[in-house]
Amino acid sequence: MDSLAILLLIAALLSTAALLWWVFPTPLARLFLALERLQGGLRSRRRHGWHFLEGGRGEPLVLLHGFNADAHHFCQSSRWLGAHFRIIAPDLPGFGGSDLPEGTSLRIEDRAQEILDWLDQMGVHEFFLGGSSMGGYLSLAMARLAPDRVRALWLLAPGGLHTARFSAVFEEVSEGRHNPLVVRNRSDFLRLIDYCFVRPPWIPGPLQRFLTARGQRTAVQAGQLFDAMRHHSEPVETLAKDLNVPALLIWGQSDQVLHPDGAAIVKSLLTDCESLILPSVGHLPMIENARTCAEAWIAFTESRARKSMSTA
Repeated sequence: MDSLAILLLIAALLSTAALLWWVFPTPLARLFLALERLQGGLRSRRRHGWHFLEGGRGEPLVLLHGFNADAHHFCQSSRWLGAHFRIIAPDLPGFGGSDLPEGTSLRIEDRAQEILDWLDQMGVHEFFLGGSSMGGYLSLAMARLAPDRVRALWLLAPGGLHTARFSAVFEEVSEGRHNPLVVRNRSDFLRLIDYCFVRPPWIPGPLQRFLTARGQRTAVQAGQLFDAMRHHSEPVETLAKDLNVPALLIWGQSDQVLHPDGAAIVKSLLTDCESLILPSVGHLPMIENARTCAEAWIAFTESRARKSMSTA
């Protein structure tokens, strides 16, 4: 091949890459997500109408993502969790790759029962349960509905508190301004990233545009889901009160989405709860400080197992 042909080939490849990067981001975005899963030792699966990520080995650990997120939020921590647990992380209906059927109840209690029913279909009847933000709210609702099925709770800045101080995000919501958690355009997406992290992770341009487009498509539905959580669901103060399930609570000290003062409230409600407040960490500690969060959870479950064996 002569030099001119090589130059033309290089130019064609560069043009194709630029076209994918700037104009058709979806293929590259899906590649970046696949690399995230690979790093976390997770596989993309679909069963009983839901998309979910699965990997690791050991006892089941069900992981529930937050509002307007998806199961990929647990890829970082799964690097350490997978050697100890079989991870099952669904895209909750209405988010990621799981559709929300028309007529589905949006109340947290009903959504919690829906997850329990899906786990029954999956043959998962007893499990550890973790949740971030909205996922933590759902985890508490599931533990209230079926405490005998939940071995322990891993709560990562759970939502649903009505008596906590307003965070920066909820100040905006309470003042009737645009809800920062509902993404309408790329500016909203980048602003939300700033709210969620002290040290934002690198998000490639194609993935930013892919996630922004997904948020735009579901913005109206997301607003309805948020309103159902905030106005038509039982608060955490009711769901968690005297709940006798062991829990590890982790909260970022610099959380701007849910005020970290909520940690003391949640801990006071549960009968058996250990807490960890991480300095200089935002709303998604399992991403921003993945190793610390994962190792804290592993140590918590191992200490509980030793305690159970010593009293048997």
